[in-house]
Amino acid sequence: MAGTILLYWSVAAAWRPAVLSAAGAALVAHDGWSSLLAWSALVAWLAVLCGPRWQRAALVKNIGLAGLLLGFGLYQYAKAWHGMAAYLGFAFVSLKAWHMLAEHGEGASSQGRMPSSLAYLLFPATIAVGPVQRFDAFRLELMRARWASQDASRALERMLYGYCKVVLLANYLLARNLNALQGFTGDPWCETYLGLVAYGLDLYWQFSGYCDIAIGFAALLGIRVPENFRFPFAARSLPDFWRRWHITVSEWCRDFVFRPVFARSHQYLLASLCGMMVLGLWHELSPRYLLWGAFHGLGLGIAHLWSKHAPFAAKLRDYKAWRITCWWLTLQFVIVSFAFTSTDSLADAFGQIRILAGL
Repeated sequence: MAGTILLYWSVAAAWRPAVLSAAGAALVAHDGWSSLLAWSALVAWLAVLCGPRWQRAALVKNIGLAGLLLGFGLYQYAKAWHGMAAYLGFAFVSLKAWHMLAEHGEGASSQGRMPSSLAYLLFPATIAVGPVQRFDAFRLELMRARWASQDASRALERMLYGYCKVVLLANYLLARNLNALQGFTGDPWCETYLGLVAYGLDLYWQFSGYCDIAIGFAALLGIRVPENFRFPFAARSLPDFWRRWHITVSEWCRDFVFRPVFARSHQYLLASLCGMMVLGLWHELSPRYLLWGAFHGLGLGIAHLWSKHAPFAAKLRDYKAWRITCWWLTLQFVIVSFAFTSTDSLADAFGQIRILAGL
């Protein structure tokens, strides 16, 4: 990290994309030859499709998106059903690749976008866990990157904040202390509920902590990247939760799945189900993640129907007691949904849900 930062600020601005690309490629190579091969295939696919100018640009774009979807589907299948290890950042770079194909298409070579495009895909700060930034925003940040001591101080503070989340809250407080409370109650309901709460806190502290480190690292390179978490467990509704949790990936699903489906069908519930099930399958190609997505999609649809069609819904929001109730109900919905992702099988997930339901 320190070597990348020093070299990045030592070279001329025209060479900075190459420094970022080389640093990212080194991380991929360190992950293993199979990871390097998969990344190379993806980059080559994008270079062939996005580099030249094509007479039938729309057809080429559709071929590119179909090939990307097929390749990522095979990758997810190999992980889920054949025990293949995940490649470093491959799920996140696939979302970036979709951005580039869908929004920028061909002509990158003639427009001089190839160096910045490669740096965008291999950006070392966000390569592992995101956040997923749009290419236009990244390119703009890259062009106007300037060293500022005050910004560097804030960046180091943000990285320290992330390390505290991961090391102190998740790996020490939660793993060594809070998890030790399980088993003391002897009550199956409490044990199940506390286990899901611990799982959710660990997921949030680990992932948001690593994102804080990534955001700080990017800031040390003079590049601002979007936030990925904004106190999600304070959300007062399920749509509000998804505006706070895994924000950049949620926005990707909104822009590339939910909105196209809703524009064609005018069915909010259908669009919500499609968007969230795609998000679930992006995490893992398995029935439990598919049902997790359907569970959240159904919840989003119900929340939309309530807010739009209940005649007294808007008036209730004026009361503090109702806002607290909405927060509590949203939190319980999210905690129950962790049953699908914290277990190894659907049978175990439904077993936990039955315990929580008192059945």
